[in-house]
Amino acid sequence: MDAQEILILHLLLTFLNSFSPKLISFPPPQTMTPALSVDQCNTKQPPPVAKNKKTECLLQPTRFWFKHSEFEYSVYSPSKRFLRDLETVYPNLTAQQREEMLVVPVIQHCTYDLVGMTPDVNAERDEKLELFMQWGSRIIKRLTSLGMWADLTDPTSGFPLVSAPGPSPYPDVHCTHELTRYDLQNVGCCHILLHPTWKSHIYPATFFTTAPLDILVRVIEEQTELAKTESC
Repeated sequence: MDAQEILILHLLLTFLNSFSPKLISFPPPQTMTPALSVDQCNTKQPPPVAKNKKTECLLQPTRFWFKHSEFEYSVYSPSKRFLRDLETVYPNLTAQQREEMLVVPVIQHCTYDLVGMTPDVNAERDEKLELFMQWGSRIIKRLTSLGMWADLTDPTSGFPLVSAPGPSPYPDVHCTHELTRYDLQNVGCCHILLHPTWKSHIYPATFFTTAPLDILVRVIEEQTELAKTESC
């Protein structure tokens, strides 16, 4: 091969090498989030509760009449600390029930100042207790029929009506004050709850449930209307 042929071959090889494929660096494939399984979708997990969860008012004070008594109730999602204290009142609740718990302070307007101890005051106190137990029992029965947990504490003892009691009674006055921030008045060795409008002319009590707020409100409205028709 002469010098000219060698030169032509060299130029040809150089030309062909310019078209050689270059190595390209591809990024690694992205990791795909696996799809939820059917079991995961069908399993209802309670929402995580923050360690510093604070009490939240879900429903402002709302009034209604049950028989001949004026009631007022509000609904709260209690703080983590409040729920921890409640374990001594309702020790058999599951973790999910505690996380779903709604606390419902219920206050009745009274004719007399219930701070007193006269025969008339005692008679009205007994009457308000009976009305609360009647009302609460109706709400418990209806919510239970819908597959939801509900209970109340007896204002005279502080212990549950339906559930197995714990070692501690539920203090209506103290806990209602903590939830609603209504004022307290010291009378001797007792604390009296002061309603913003009704002052001490009140009978406080408490209802508890794991029902969602909208269902609770609908059941209360439903039972209130039923009570009106039954009294006619």
